[in-house]
Amino acid sequence: MTRTRLVVAPVVVVAVAFVLALVSDRLLYIGPLDRATFGWLVVMPMWAAAPTFAGFSWRGFAAGLRTRYALLCGSAVGGVTAILLWQDAAAPKVGCTPSHTPLELMVPALLVGLVVGGGFALACRIASGEILAQRVGRGVIYGAVIQLLIIPLAFGLATYAFFGLCQRP
Repeated sequence: MTRTRLVVAPVVVVAVAFVLALVSDRLLYIGPLDRATFGWLVVMPMWAAAPTFAGFSWRGFAAGLRTRYALLCGSAVGGVTAILLWQDAAAPKVGCTPSHTPLELMVPALLVGLVVGGGFALACRIASGEILAQRVGRGVIYGAVIQLLIIPLAFGLATYAFFGLCQRP
């Protein structure tokens, strides 16, 4: 495998989880599963497993290189998160007078992206270090727990930062 494929493995897992979340959101039902059940049974485990993919993909790399790769992957995930959140918050809603300009919404979106990307980088770095040290169980658990803790943290921050964007008449 080429080095590029190894580096982006955890980002690919996150991207697949994101695409599956979008598909389930559009279809409402996937077979016998509704979108919420599909999200909890498929999307969330994929999100939580991404650092494990980093750990196994980056086993042969030195500590400094794993840290750089974690930061690179975290920047990609956090950047995409910030862009998508900003686009959603800045888009005008029907029947709503925006209370903030799109430029004012950029900083909160970047902060949420920083939390998501930073947490992802931390989870990948810790999981890769534990897996390299032959503590696979710890790497899987630490990576998954950090990934799952990012969700309520980012959701709370986004709710705080973006609540009340619409001024209704």
